[in-house]
Amino acid sequence: MTDLSYFNNPDFAEGLRCQNLGLYPQAFDLFFTIESAGYERTFRKCCEMAWSNQLQERQLDRLFYELDLEVKRKNGVAIYNYGLVMEFKQNIAKATELLNIADQLKVPEARDALMRLLLVPKK
Repeated sequence: MTDLSYFNNPDFAEGLRCQNLGLYPQAFDLFFTIESAGYERTFRKCCEMAWSNQLQERQLDRLFYELDLEVKRKNGVAIYNYGLVMEFKQNIAKATELLNIADQLKVPEARDALMRLLLVPKK
């Protein structure tokens, strides 16, 4: 499922509606179900929710479990998104590792994110 096909998915629209209403557990469940059933498992919306502090600990655990599986599958885009979440969580070593893998897998945005992570001074 490509990003554009999400917009034709009623579950995705319902997930966005739930997210906008602050019903984060319901939104996460909808987005997660869409990703789990999809061909291209990027977990983008779930990761966005993670770096927006919209997920509970059990949801993060569930997301990280699935993302770890995507690392084993060498799914570059999912690995990139996972790296962004780890950066947000201040796990710089893990973020660096993941973004480096994504870069090696030719994810276009990964190199910029990796350079930003390594070169921008931390406060």
